Amino acid sequence: METVLRYVSTLSVASQTILVASVFGITAYYLLHKRYRLPPGPTALPLLGNVLSFRGTPLYQKLAEWSKTYGPVMTVYLGPIRCVALNSTEVVLEALVKKQADFAGRPQTYSTKLLSDGGKSIALGDYHATWRLHRKLATKALRLYTSGNRLELRMTESLNKVVEVLKGIKEPVNPHLYNSLVALNILLGVCFDQTYAVDDPMFKKMLSTFDEFLTIFGNGPLEDIIPPLRLCPTKRMKRMIQLFDEIFNILDTFIVEHRKTLSPEHIRDFTDSILLAQKEAMEELDEATMSKITDGHVKQTIADIFGAGIDTTRLTLDWTILYLASYPEVQSKIHKEVDQVLPKDGTMMLSYRNQLPYTEAVLHEVMRLSSVVPLGLPHSTTCDTKIGDYDIPQGTMVLLNLWMMHHDPDKWTDVEDFKPERFLDETGAIAPKPDSWLPFSAGRRVCLGESVAKPELVLLLAGYMRQFKISLPDGVKPDFEATGGGFFRTPKPFEVVFVERD
Repeated sequence: METVLRYVSTLSVASQTILVASVFGITAYYLLHKRYRLPPGPTALPLLGNVLSFRGTPLYQKLAEWSKTYGPVMTVYLGPIRCVALNSTEVVLEALVKKQADFAGRPQTYSTKLLSDGGKSIALGDYHATWRLHRKLATKALRLYTSGNRLELRMTESLNKVVEVLKGIKEPVNPHLYNSLVALNILLGVCFDQTYAVDDPMFKKMLSTFDEFLTIFGNGPLEDIIPPLRLCPTKRMKRMIQLFDEIFNILDTFIVEHRKTLSPEHIRDFTDSILLAQKEAMEELDEATMSKITDGHVKQTIADIFGAGIDTTRLTLDWTILYLASYPEVQSKIHKEVDQVLPKDGTMMLSYRNQLPYTEAVLHEVMRLSSVVPLGLPHSTTCDTKIGDYDIPQGTMVLLNLWMMHHDPDKWTDVEDFKPERFLDETGAIAPKPDSWLPFSAGRRVCLGESVAKPELVLLLAGYMRQFKISLPDGVKPDFEATGGGFFRTPKPFEVVFVERD
């Protein structure tokens, strides 16, 4: 102590002041700084965190592997970004249902801010008043669209276009192109009152853009976790931005035309509903609301419905066709069911869904096994909160391992087997949804289009099965290994034979 005092006495007054202030500052930091009991996790490298562990292994699988060591709640680092990963049904539901307001945020990373025009998107925007307004408007618009028979007519029209093309194809074919046409035309109808043919140049351009984006996104941009790269973005990041610009340029064309022809007495589609809400706010001179419904917000909301609906629908249909071609006994049961319910031709009525429990159970099982979006979209905490005994600080990125929930041997018997019956009760009706089945997420961030996607998928599959028997080419064995990195799970390219049924 005497040595320290002697050293201090030799300093100038200014130096002594700086030294004393520094000591007090450091002491106050450690006394007042909140200590958190964070979840355990693997050792992280400086700056890189745990990202090297994900090379060659999808993020969701690595998290499932680590959960055997660290438990269902763990801390991992994506570069310098601290994340908490939730890997069991119990902890996911605690976050999304019991504490849904605490976990309703969306992390604002470098890439999400770029792609969402600074957070104007419903899917990528953070949880705040503007987000809640747009979520409410979008929900109302979708409800309005599905209240009549417009969705039924769009599904029937889109499916018929593909069915007619497939009837003329006798050789093995990759179904991805045709599933994409069905999904794209339905969403074009919902959003823009528009459809395309399979050989239309615009359809081909949109399909190639969406497919390349799925491929290039992988585990996410490096710029999110290595900040210096933002000064000189990678080739992959530049291409991703370019693809997004191409998509938005296409959407802009539709939106501009809708503005010119908008009629409050004749709402044609989802875009009209959103534009009408914006128009009413401007006419009422409600500046507070107008600032939340800018042209940028409108475009982002329409893009959310359009983009998310296309990818999840077509990828789910891809997986379903692969499974049905691989399990002919399951396909035969669907054939028997749809033959009793659906007419050979005519409109695909939404009311048919309640008469197709086995068909719906097949889709539930496909969604469980495929887990198209295995981690969902990441959440973030809106305040300091807890999961179990662990502290989760405000602003923490939260990863929800839905794939792990869907493959948890403690929740599912014969977890890797394809067994649609697990979703039926003893009478053959759809059983109550298991807590460990969560393809549409839950809570305040539940998928906006769930109410449309569920009946749509059931009726599209039933429509396919009413017309075709699907099989793998002779000598080909099914391959259920997924590609697509950590955020999407897509089947490897495969071919099937569509044979028209009598």
